[in-house]
Amino acid sequence: MLRRRVWALAVLVGLGGAPAAAAFKYVEEGQVAPEFTLPTLAGETVRLKDRLGSKALAVVFWASWSPRSEAMLDGLEELLKLRGPQGFSVLAVNVEHEVLTAADRDAIAALAARWSFPVLLDDGLETYSRYGVMATPTLALLDAGGVLRYTRASYSSSAAVDIRGAVDELLGVGPEGRDVRAVAKRRDYIPPKKATLHYQKGVVLVERGMGRRAVRDLEQAAELDPAWAEPRVLLGRIFLAEGEVAKAEGALRQAKAIQPRHLPTLGALAGILGVLGRHGEAVALAEEALGVEPGYVPAQLVKARGLRALGRRDEAKRVVEEALELDPRSPALLAERGELAAAGGDDRGAAEALRRAVEAALILREGEG
Repeated sequence: MLRRRVWALAVLVGLGGAPAAAAFKYVEEGQVAPEFTLPTLAGETVRLKDRLGSKALAVVFWASWSPRSEAMLDGLEELLKLRGPQGFSVLAVNVEHEVLTAADRDAIAALAARWSFPVLLDDGLETYSRYGVMATPTLALLDAGGVLRYTRASYSSSAAVDIRGAVDELLGVGPEGRDVRAVAKRRDYIPPKKATLHYQKGVVLVERGMGRRAVRDLEQAAELDPAWAEPRVLLGRIFLAEGEVAKAEGALRQAKAIQPRHLPTLGALAGILGVLGRHGEAVALAEEALGVEPGYVPAQLVKARGLRALGRRDEAKRVVEEALELDPRSPALLAERGELAAAGGDDRGAAEALRRAVEAALILREGEG
């Protein structure tokens, strides 16, 4: 019975909800970043729109309990010294806990003293929820108009080089500071405005629980921009929620044909293959996604579920614990930890993981309400 409850919660929090992106649930590259106004430790107010105008602005969601957050922000401090004069700036949004204690503030202040850029406090996690942050740390690189041009979840060994490359492309400078604006290439596909409007309307309808009504707008977005995968990804999720698994897989196969290395497509398709019981294929596709971005939490979750189903519980445990380092508040990951504990006969561990998963799901729902 306990195992069934854990699995039911895993399905509930892992397969439903808004469309997932590589770094954020509710905004993707090519879209305008949601506005926010947050305080600093000193009580000063900082608004995102007042910081736009820099050629490249990095907004980082971080926490002191995340070692990779510290590494990312240290790296950005060094990059700021090098590229600040050419138009690069940084905002660090702390997402420590739902409610900050005095100890939390002390820990944040101790780290913030090392950096020259503003550190903002997202007490209540409203901005965290509005963006739909998928892992900690996560970086969003904005252009002068506030459009997301590059996102990065986690901070793997290759992250520093990739982030510097994205910053240099926005600044129009090469490795030695020389102007390369004339030959700079666009990193990511940006859909046309009309297609984006239909897609955003579809997202709003899905968030309101009206997925079937969103189909028309998403199909229009896909028709207006045949080279954009994301509308098809969301269509796949809607079809899956309606029990139309074959249509869901078809939509996602189309998306993968358009953008073979598109993380939301790979993650969603791997999830559907897992639902269909094709666990070997699901694990392989999840690993394909993790080859693009090692810190992509949705793919880690699918991989763990597939490994568990294949009887490879020790491997699955390692994957879950690695993912929880990036997103310790994830209800789906906590539920999967419980499922693994139950599969190993550890009912006490399973019950504790299930309790934490339920608490995390309730907090997440309150934050999105």
